Amino acid sequence: MMLSASSAAAAPPIQQVPQVSLAYTDATTPTTSYPQPTGELPLGSWLDEQGTTHKSRIYASFDLAGFAAKDTGKHVVAGWFLFGETSATSYVPRTVEVWQTATPTAPVTWRRAPAEKKLLGTVATTAGGPASYLRLDLNSAAASAAASGSHTLSVELRLSEADEANTALGRRLSPRMLMYATSNTAPGVPTDLYSQQYTCADKARPYLGTLTPPLTAMLHDADANDQYLTGTFAVWPVDHPEQRTEFTGDNMVKDRGRAASVPPGVLADGGTYAWQVRGGDGTELSAWSKPCTFHVDVTRPTAAPVVTSANFPEGQAGPGGVPAEFTITSNSTADVEGYQYSWTQDFPVDGWSDGPNGLPQWTDPYTRPGHVRAPRLGGAVNLTLSPPDDGPATLFVRSLDRAGNPSPSTSYRFYVPSTMPVVTGLPTPALLDTPFTLQLAPNASLAAVDSYTVQVNYDTPQTVAAATDGTGSVTLALAHAGGSVITVRSHSPNGWVSSSNRLFAYVDTSPTVTSETYPEDTGSGATGGGVGVTGVFTFAPKVKNTASYTYALDFGAETTVAAAADGTAQVSWTPDTSGQHVLSVYPTDLDGRTHETYYYYFNVS
Repeated sequence: MMLSASSAAAAPPIQQVPQVSLAYTDATTPTTSYPQPTGELPLGSWLDEQGTTHKSRIYASFDLAGFAAKDTGKHVVAGWFLFGETSATSYVPRTVEVWQTATPTAPVTWRRAPAEKKLLGTVATTAGGPASYLRLDLNSAAASAAASGSHTLSVELRLSEADEANTALGRRLSPRMLMYATSNTAPGVPTDLYSQQYTCADKARPYLGTLTPPLTAMLHDADANDQYLTGTFAVWPVDHPEQRTEFTGDNMVKDRGRAASVPPGVLADGGTYAWQVRGGDGTELSAWSKPCTFHVDVTRPTAAPVVTSANFPEGQAGPGGVPAEFTITSNSTADVEGYQYSWTQDFPVDGWSDGPNGLPQWTDPYTRPGHVRAPRLGGAVNLTLSPPDDGPATLFVRSLDRAGNPSPSTSYRFYVPSTMPVVTGLPTPALLDTPFTLQLAPNASLAAVDSYTVQVNYDTPQTVAAATDGTGSVTLALAHAGGSVITVRSHSPNGWVSSSNRLFAYVDTSPTVTSETYPEDTGSGATGGGVGVTGVFTFAPKVKNTASYTYALDFGAETTVAAAADGTAQVSWTPDTSGQHVLSVYPTDLDGRTHETYYYYFNVS
């Protein structure tokens, strides 16, 4: 059964065949050759100005060497010979015979004309004329000549024996005699076959979980004009080769992997199929590739796997510092190849991508995190894991069959005691770009700690080696204002990863503001000075390289003052009203960066 048929390739280009020689002969001068004439060529019997009768034939040779190559299979698929009359003695219906001759080895004369081999065809014209365009197809002759040792096609133009002596049928032809041909190289046998993501060389893998899988192949063609080819794919049940279905993949770029999906309704669940492919360039087809096989399985396992643990019983607390030991069984499902597990309900999606040259690039999922292969189909596995954190934990597990179909998932719940490390030395507040050192110590419940991981926000974690007593230290500097989370976890030689100790560090880049005359009101209702009493306000930095301060009173106009060498600055202000006032101020450093604003509230008596 053929589901579709089309050709994406262009027809082979028509090219002019180089002319090797052109000459005419004259029976009146039987030993004279008239090569490469530029004027009209006489054909048949004709009278000269003195009334002498002449009889002429025309000979041409063409070189087809560029249209065939034995090493690639390139060959001529079509040829045409074109010529035309310039005049005729009488414009009655008339014919011209075109003969294939032996290749001339010497100048052509009437007496030493090349032997006629076979009549290639007779070209007829109707009454009227001259017939300036005459054509004869030479497909087989051109193909045979191109494949011969000399690659030369030699032709003779003459009138028939009945007409050649009749001067009334003599005529003149144009010296522009042309031969055109098209050549083609049949596509090569396709290579690099893939059933979905699996190479056909992998006999154990091709279990496909879809009824419309993509089949990939790389098509080849030596012709430069054939950039796009058509792949004809054939698929059949291995035990019923007569139930063969063919379908096409169009616009397949040669020398690159391209896929065509099996149409719906061709495959059935549980069937084992073979397939092959051949390439087409619009003119010819390649040989079929070797068959490739796959098995279709779209039925998911119905039973969820069973999870047990001896040291972390379900619904109970396990020991801190010891990885959980799980046993996972297929729940009597025979077709289980392995299992996926996750501490969340999100399981990784297994698939593939296009790799170099468009070929499927597949990675065995059981080499990835979150997967474990069973030792045999339907077999159980033992899994050692450190829970992600303390408190309630849930391990989600599902089984996968050979086609990657997942079963329902099982959730296994238990409790993990805290094993987070002890961390001291965090300054409050932390200063921008100012190093500080954290002291790290293991949780008392852990038998041994050999390292720590320390992460600031979402930065790349750094590993800190622990001393023999399990302690360590790390020096950090926070590069951003505001809050940061520092996460510390310890690692034990037995693979245990502790729960996280998360510390919140706040970097305050606003300046400090002080005044003896007008103390800050932090909620106590403090007052000072009075109307007309001048107060001095001192600004001090919490960031390095402070260059200036910009301040405003009661949200009025801003004023900028330079900082002294020690980073401080002072401003004076004399109030003209009593009550509460606010002084806002922010610093700018030498790099032009502005920092946080501090709002200083105070009361004038």
